[in-house]
Amino acid sequence: MLFNIVIIYLFAAIGMVTGVFGTKIDDFKNSVKDLGVVEAKGDPPRVSFDSLGNMNLVISLINKYRVLHQVPTLDWNNTLAIYAANAAYPCDFRTTQGPYGEVLVGSTTVNNPEWFIWFIYGENTDYDFKNPKINDPRTKHFTQLVWASTKQVGCAFASGCPELKYQLWCEFSPKGNTGSQLAYRNNVKPADKSKEIPAMPPTNV
Repeated sequence: MLFNIVIIYLFAAIGMVTGVFGTKIDDFKNSVKDLGVVEAKGDPPRVSFDSLGNMNLVISLINKYRVLHQVPTLDWNNTLAIYAANAAYPCDFRTTQGPYGEVLVGSTTVNNPEWFIWFIYGENTDYDFKNPKINDPRTKHFTQLVWASTKQVGCAFASGCPELKYQLWCEFSPKGNTGSQLAYRNNVKPADKSKEIPAMPPTNV
């Protein structure tokens, strides 16, 4: 089944990691500001992030889910996107234990990063809004997506990694999934039943 080949992780912890791709990403910082688009090619993979192209669809879908759950939308942050690209480039698909809320999604066949966000959102069916379980690994990706106090996000998409070909990395700031059960109730709101749930995007583009 398709769902068996999708792997997801989220981690939000204090710490910093310097990616081996850091110097190359730094060379492109001015291009990000001027063009809103960056592509950095390795062998493998190809890591890309942008504020105007495919990533705009990803952020748009995240914000649709946030509006559905009655919390403010997120702004794109290039610094977070650069961090995500640094993390994605080595093809080491595991959390960085960095300072941000981190969502990782990967697949051997699905190449649409927008679909990855839809897949993560599906965790909402396991979330107990009245009695939330703090740091429940089954719902941590969903709760970060709609965490009310998070303000910004940056993502990077890697293709060509040998073991997990397509990977989406998203960094959220301030990070979610922190604090007490009360913090969860204050930051993760039930869906507004008067609003339409976004349809499933295509798996491939």
